[in-house]
Parts: sequence; C-alpha cells; structure tokens
Amino acid sequence: MKPISARLLHANSTNSGQLGQSSEGTSKLFVYGTLLLDDVISTLIDRIPHREDATLPGWWVARLPHKVYPGLVPGQGETRGKVFTDLTGAEWAILDAFEDPAYALTAVRVMLPVETEAFAYRWDGKYVNQGWSITDFSRDELADYLDRCRRWRRLYEQRSQ
Repeated sequence: MKPISARLLHANSTNSGQLGQSSEGTSKLFVYGTLLLDDVISTLIDRIPHREDATLPGWWVARLPHKVYPGLVPGQGETRGKVFTDLTGAEWAILDAFEDPAYALTAVRVMLPVETEAFAYRWDGKYVNQGWSITDFSRDELADYLDRCRRWRRLYEQRSQ
C-alpha cells in the first residue's frame, strides 16, 4: 500500500471509483464504518477529530466475507456517515497504515449539507451483497475489535520509532 501522500496524488474528484488525477485542496475524510465510533478513532489517533454529518450518494456499505468491518462500494442509494475535517498529516498516515490493503483512497462528492469533496476508503475486494450494521457490530464485535486496534497501534508506534 502506498503511503497517503503518494495515494492522494492518484485519487480523483468524482464518484466513479476510478483512480485519476490529484484532488488537491481537500483534507476531509468521509467515514462510514468502524471509524464512526469514538472509541475506535480515539484508540487509533488519540483524539476524536472534528466531524460533520454527511451523505454520500451512489455508494453503500457492504458486509465483507470473513471480516467484521465493512467496505464502501458503488451502488444504488446513499451512505450516511461523517466527514473528519481536521486530520493532521500524522493522523492520515496512521489511518492509511491501519486500513486493509484492499481499500483504495478515492475522492468523492459528499453532502454536508452542501456538496463538497472528501476522500473515502473504497473497498476493492469481494463483498457480500448485504448491508453492514454498526449496531450489530457494536453489540457483537466492538470489544474484540478495540483490543485489536490497541495492539495494532502499539505495533505501529514501535515500528515508527
């Protein structure tokens, strides 16, 4: 996986999900799955970033085979989520390192309520044709997932020294 700075140069500015030219000028990140949860994001970057409610048309949040976290895939309808508006370069690097290699950072157009550009981690792997539920995840998987996030963050810090 390329580091965030290199990957940003290849993200486009449409909902097409295709890689293209740079989308300079935006540092917003649209989140739709586990990163919506304060416990998860604060475990990873040591704070809860400023965020705004957002809607992403033309995408949906799918269950992934053998994974507890979801993937964002093109499709009918819209996805509700949040946009982080104040991530630092170091925080982008942490999130980029954390995300599964099957995600591709993609520029998308979100409604905040006005349309604006943000990046999102799009899933490029196989998925189940069924929606993912943050309620079910929080009830059934969150405690174990937070333990995994804590272990991952410790390893990340050790490797970064």
